Parts: sequence; structure tokens; C-alpha cells
Amino acid sequence: MARTGARVAALLLAIGVLASATLVWPVLGSAAPASAAPVPTRAKVALCTTAEWEADFRACVERLADVSEATAQCLHPPTPTKPDSGFGGWFASRPEASKQPGVKGMYTEYGNAGYSYETYDDSGGCASDVIDPGSKVFNKIADGEIRIATAIIGASNALRERAWDPRTMWDWADPLVEQATRAVYERVFSVFGIITLCVVGLYLLWRSRQSDMSNAMTTAGWAVLVMVAVTAIAAWPVRSANLADGTLVTTLNVVHEAVGPRARDIPADKCASPTSSACKDNRPPAVRASDTTTETMLYRNWLRGALGSSDSETARKYGRALYDAKAFTWEEAARIDANPDTRDAAVEAKQEQWMKVAEQIKAEDKEAYEYLRGARDSDRIGAGLIAILAAILFAMFDLTASVLVLLGFLLFRWAVIATPVLGTVGLMRPASAGLRRLGNAVVAAVFNIAIFGTGAAIYLFAVDLVMSTSTIPGWLQVALIWLCGVVGWLLLRPYRRITQLGGKDSTEVVGAAGSWHRRFFRDVRAASRLDPSDDRAGDVRVKNRTLVIQTNVRPESRHEDPAHAAAGRAERAENATDRAAEPASTTPTAPSEGGSGSRPAPGRPSRHRPAEWTEPDVPAENPSYVIYRPDSAPAPDPKPTPAPRIRSEAR
Repeated sequence: MARTGARVAALLLAIGVLASATLVWPVLGSAAPASAAPVPTRAKVALCTTAEWEADFRACVERLADVSEATAQCLHPPTPTKPDSGFGGWFASRPEASKQPGVKGMYTEYGNAGYSYETYDDSGGCASDVIDPGSKVFNKIADGEIRIATAIIGASNALRERAWDPRTMWDWADPLVEQATRAVYERVFSVFGIITLCVVGLYLLWRSRQSDMSNAMTTAGWAVLVMVAVTAIAAWPVRSANLADGTLVTTLNVVHEAVGPRARDIPADKCASPTSSACKDNRPPAVRASDTTTETMLYRNWLRGALGSSDSETARKYGRALYDAKAFTWEEAARIDANPDTRDAAVEAKQEQWMKVAEQIKAEDKEAYEYLRGARDSDRIGAGLIAILAAILFAMFDLTASVLVLLGFLLFRWAVIATPVLGTVGLMRPASAGLRRLGNAVVAAVFNIAIFGTGAAIYLFAVDLVMSTSTIPGWLQVALIWLCGVVGWLLLRPYRRITQLGGKDSTEVVGAAGSWHRRFFRDVRAASRLDPSDDRAGDVRVKNRTLVIQTNVRPESRHEDPAHAAAGRAERAENATDRAAEPASTTPTAPSEGGSGSRPAPGRPSRHRPAEWTEPDVPAENPSYVIYRPDSAPAPDPKPTPAPRIRSEAR
């Protein structure tokens, strides 16, 4: 029993010693922190204001305190990307304005880089909270949404730049236009054009039988005009296409300068740079439109998922610095490509900038830092959904306008190539329907390009106003973008057919493509009528309708006296009235072909009645002209024969 009591006492004593050591050891160890990491101290410098951050964020980043090495080892900042990387970067190409000094936008400087969501400071290191592993799945979903929105806006920007500046799109087609046009001219027009000219000569001789000098001169002049036009286009095919391009580009530039994204030149009194070129906006209208679209549709929605808001004080101060820390500019990417050994140093500098800005956000705005870490995963999904929805609704109208403008410029190239082919047959005026239709398509394309280019500029201006107004909620901004696109689509709906003015039915044009030969031979048959007094009506069938055309004969070729024309018309009108008054029973019936049991078929009224002239129900006016004919003068009344005289005695 004594030994058992001693063991229990020793056990309790040992437990007491361990408890005392647990309580006292941290206090004793904190007195001499020999191996503890030094606490980073911030430099006593004044931080930048919001206006200074917006003016020059790189200088403000230099004022922030550096992050210690121990703290940096616990963090995992994102790796910066190039402007042409990823799905969105597939549509990006470096604009010329990025190589020149002056005012630049986010698209001009960064392209489509940096629009993604990552988790940061989420591993539990450096006394940070561990993010739920399921939260990373939601962050990946939000990251996929913002990347899809980046691809949609990137495609819209790429097509708009090519549509507003066709020289960057169709330079490859210049050899095709030149070689194909000259080959068709030498192999087709120069050979078969001679045969067509012979046919034109025979046609003129045929028409000369009618003594119609005006039509003969028109036909000859048309042939000369077509021959000169085709020869000029074949001699300068590329210049002909570029002439139309230059005219339309000049017109669109004037419109874009008036209603589109305007140049943001910095006044000389506010320019901080000693050189004036650094304060001048050298961007073309297409690149300015891309900058506006990227900043309003991508950057602002990215800020909503990264910092919780796009208009808060934290977003205005540190948003641009954070974005710059995860994206390379075109110039930085070019330096890395020229010297790949500098890539690691450039990446480390960007990551250090991210950590410095993130630590400052952590000290000033705890809620924004939660968004930056990725702890607000559901809100990020909402921001990504808004981004992709806004991108789709915006691109519905913008992409359509750009595609129609591109089709118009492509139509010019094909029109130049097709002109010698259609001109070979179009030398004959009755057979020139294809050539005229090609000319109408070119003229319509000119107007449609100007209309849709102007509509796209106005639409971008409206989108910029909607997205830059902070008092409009996010859902209402998306709805207004969609409504503006719907209104533009409805207003420009009659002009969506690129080859016709006013949106005529294209099926009629396609169906009438092979009807030129019918019109040609109908004209020949009309010219072959030698009887000038033939005033029979002609039936012309046009689109399931029968039109009765009354052939009028010249007054000097008529045999009747104009003085008796009124009486003749009255007599014909009386005869027509008598025929109309006949009962239907007088209609002849078809004779029976079978036996006695067959019934006679009822008579059917004729659909095509002979065209006759009836006197109008208006009083006849006295003509202002008189036709003199030697043999048409009325014969004088015969003198009455005097009665023979009879003697009175013989009565």
C-alpha cells in the first residue's frame, strides 16, 4: 500500500511539473527570441492619395514597405501572363499605337492579359486562415467565366479593328485581286468581247428597221461605256478596290471622331512629360474603341470579383497596380522575347509588386482583402456571370455590325474580279442585267458600310456612358446594354442585306438572275414587227401576274382621220357594252363526245379577254395640236341641184 501511494504521488507531481512548464515556458522563451524572424518595419513615408495612384501607380508602389522574406515564403502570388496568351490572347495583336509615345489605354498596353481569378494567402501559412478546399472549385468556375468573357470581347475587338481599318485585313488579297482580274480580262473579255461586239452590231442593224435612232445610240453608248470601265478596272484592279476602301475609311473616321470614342489628348498645361508627344493620343478610332470596350466590359467586372467593387476607394487606388502586377505589357513581353534570360527577374518583380499592394489592402480594407484571397467565392461567381452575360449581350450587335462591314469590303474585291466576266455579256444593253446588279450591289455595300459603321460607333458611345455611370446598378447596366443593342438592330434591320438598298427581297434577285436572255429575245421579237399599225396588246408575265401592255402607234403612222377617232372610240365602247349585257346562257358549250348519257361541260369564261380601249368617263379636251394630212381634209359638201323649172301651164 505504501508503494502504491508513493507512485500515485509521483504521478501527480509529474503532472503538476508538466502543467507548470506549459504555462511558464512561453513567457521564458519570449524573453530571448534568438531564432525568431525579425518583424518588418514600414518606412515612415507618406502614402499616395487616390488621385496620385490614378495618375502614376508605379511611383506609388515604390513608396510601399517591402514584404519580408519569411512572409513572402508563406504567400503564393499569381504569375503574370503575356498580352497574347490564353484563349483571349488568340484574338489579340499588338497595335501600332503601343510602339509610340503618347496616351494609351488598357487594351493598347496590355492586350487581353491578366483577366483571371486566383486564390492568394489561402494555405494557412503565416497565421492566415485556411480556405475551404471546396471554395477553390467555385473560384475555378469564376475563373472560367471571366476567361470566356475575355475571349468574347477579344473577338469583338479584333473584328472591329479589321472592319474599321480594312488595310490590316485585306492586304493579303491584293495579289489575288490583281492576278485574277488581269487573267480574266486577258482570257475572257479580250477574246469573247469581240464576239459580243459583233452581236451588238447585228442588234443595231436589226433595230434600225424600226427607225429608232434614240435606242440605237443608247445601245452603242452603253457598249462603249462598259468597254472603257472594264478596261480601266483591269488596268488598275488593286487601286480600284483601295479607292473604295479609302473613301469609306475617311467617312467612318469623320463619324467616329464625332460620335465615337474621342481622342484623349492631355493639355499642355497639365502634361507632366517634357515632350509634347507623350501627351498626344496617337491611337486610331478602332483601337480607342477597343480600349473603351476592354475597360468597361472586362476590367470593371474583373475588379468586382477581385476587390468586391469597381467604384470603391480601394479599387480606385490599388486596382490598376494589382492588374499590372499580373500582366505583362506589349513592351515588356517584347523585351522578354528578345532576351529570355530576363524572364525570371521580370516575374519576381511583378510578384513582389502584387504582395506589397496586397499587404497594403490587408491593412486598410479587410473586406476587399477577403475578395482578393478568394474567400468570397460565391460573389466571384456572380461577378464572372455578369461579365460573361454582359460580353454576350454586347457582342450580339457589335459582332454583327463588324461582320457586315467586312462583307462589304470583301464585296469590293469580288466585284473587281467579276467585272470582266459580267462585262463580256453586259456589252449588250438588253443582256446587262448581271452587270447592273453588280453595280447596285457595290453601291448598296457603300451605304451599308457607312450605316453600320455609324451605328457601331453610336452603340459604343452608349455602352461607355452606361458602364461608367456608377449610380446604375450592375444588373441594370447589363439590361441597358442589351436594350441598346436591340434598338440598334431594329433600326438598322432594313439594311442588313449587304447587296441591296432598303432590304429588298433577295430571292427575287436570285430568281431573276437567268431571265436576261428572255428579256433580250422579247426585245428582238418586238423589233421584228414590221407593221407599224399593229396596236395589239401584249401580255407580259411578271412574278405570277399578267400585265396587259397597250402598244401605241405614232399619230403620223395612223390611217384614220383624227377627227373621227372620237366616233370610233364611242362605237367600240357601245359594242363592248352590248357584249357585257349578253346573258351567261349564251355561252357555247362543248359538244358531247360520248353517248347520250354524257352531259355537256359547262362553259367557262375566258381569263384573257382581248384588250380594247374604252372611252374614259371624263369630258374630252380639245387637243393642242393638229395633224395635217393632204388626203385627210373633209370633202366639201355638194351643192344642191336646182329643181327644174316647170311651166305653169304644165303643172
